[in-house]
Formats: sequence, structure tokens, C-alpha cells
Amino acid sequence: MSTVSANVMQVLSNRLQQRREQLSAQLRQRLHQADEQQEMALFNNYAIDADLAEASQLSDTDIALLNHELLELRSVDNALGRLHHGGYGQCSHCGEAILEARLLAQPEAEMCRDCQTELELRGGSKMPPR
Repeated sequence: MSTVSANVMQVLSNRLQQRREQLSAQLRQRLHQADEQQEMALFNNYAIDADLAEASQLSDTDIALLNHELLELRSVDNALGRLHHGGYGQCSHCGEAILEARLLAQPEAEMCRDCQTELELRGGSKMPPR
């Protein structure tokens, strides 16, 4: 069971919703920053005589940024889902409460500090159930 107070839970919900809106706006802007409306920025609207290697590197950077923002949006959406359907503030691995300070620092956290540390030490590989 989560030990997060109702007031802090509302603050966290507001912060998650605001972050979701920011990420959505960033993604829309990144996808539609091309000169022509139908084209996406990911398809490299560089000048015809632009260096192909540079254009490819910039495209890879665009794709990496887009992937990072999509992963963060997914994480925020998952946290909002846990908030609305129960389970928010509980570690997805061990079931223990996630400390309020951790949630305030990282509202989308789905693991307690100990389980997250263990996951990172394993290099992100699947952890055995507790």
C-alpha cells in the first residue's frame, strides 16, 4: 500500500499530466517541423547538396531524440494509468511502497530504489521474482 498522502498524490498527478502535455507538444513539434506539412522532420529536409553523412547523422540524432521522448511519454502514461487504476506508489517488482521522496523526484518511478538499483546493476536484464 502506498504511503503517499492525498495532497502529495494530487501534486504528483498534476506534475505527470503537465509532463505528458509537454512531451506531446515536443513530439508534435519534432514530427511537424518540416517545411511542407505532409513531410516529417525525420525524413531529412536538408538541401540537395548537403553532405549525405552529415544528413544521416542528423537524422540518427532526430530519431534518437524522438525515441527518448516516446519512451518517456510511455513511462508517464504508465504512471498515470497506475494512478487512476491503483498500484501507483508500489514497486512493480517487490510490491513495497515507493518512498514519497523518490516519487517527488521521479513521479513516473515504478520501482523502489532497491529494486531499481538491482535492475541497473544487472544491466537492465530481467530480475527474478521476489
